[in-house]
Amino acid sequence: MLGPDEDLDILIESKDHVNILRHLRSKKVRNPDLTLYHGKALLGGDKLDKKAGFLFGDDESTRLAVLEQICLSALDVQDHTLANTCLSQLRASIGNESIRFRMLLARCLEAGGESEKATTIYDEVLKTHPANLLALKRKYCLAERTKDRMESLNLYLEQNASDAAGWYEMSKLRKDMGDFAGAAYALEEVVLVCPVDAPAHVALAEAYSTNGDLLLARRHMAQALELDPNNKRALFGLIMVSNDYLENSSSKSNKNKKQQQNNNNADNEHEIEVAKELIKYGANALLTA
Repeated sequence: MLGPDEDLDILIESKDHVNILRHLRSKKVRNPDLTLYHGKALLGGDKLDKKAGFLFGDDESTRLAVLEQICLSALDVQDHTLANTCLSQLRASIGNESIRFRMLLARCLEAGGESEKATTIYDEVLKTHPANLLALKRKYCLAERTKDRMESLNLYLEQNASDAAGWYEMSKLRKDMGDFAGAAYALEEVVLVCPVDAPAHVALAEAYSTNGDLLLARRHMAQALELDPNNKRALFGLIMVSNDYLENSSSKSNKNKKQQQNNNNADNEHEIEVAKELIKYGANALLTA
């Protein structure tokens, strides 16, 4: 007997509509055309007549999940008539006050350009269910002012601190505000969640560099190259931050020669030699790339 964990091609070949849709839901695959084709076949065509097509028996929860899935896919292809049909059937089954229905209604309002009404629904949902992550996400997406987006994203990250995409969005907002220290903090969280993501290390290094933390910038550029030796952005970045370090060291050395202690001089000389070697390494790597 086939199940939703089977290969999708096998399920399609067997025309197992129920498990095809379950597979798409469980794997979070966004394929509106495939969803609509098998959803309509399952529920009796465009009118989604539950008395026609597939017989669910007592499995009403599966029918509701399919209706919700079809509704979102209909919005993806801008078929608002079909989305409204799904909403009507869901309203008849679970009522218009359920969180599930109201969240779907808000998505339909968004698609129809009624952002204010959708935001009102999300606010109402969050009053009774402050940990509803989808409502927090959608409210952030709809916010227009940077301040509102920041507030919405902060609330979301308080509930879901391990969302790397959310922290990356926060870093972009912080950069837009000129807060590179805040951007670096957000990117540190991204790296904690995704420690083997080379582009995340590059982004963090660039934030550190802009904020003047050249040694930390250099460390993360090097980490990015360890993960992805062919990352040209990291190679250019390594050369730039190493060169900036040399220029800063030369400037400070000229101003503070008499004030520096011997141990500080030794540490500084070591870092200068490391910077020079990294510049050579980066240049050679770019020439042979």
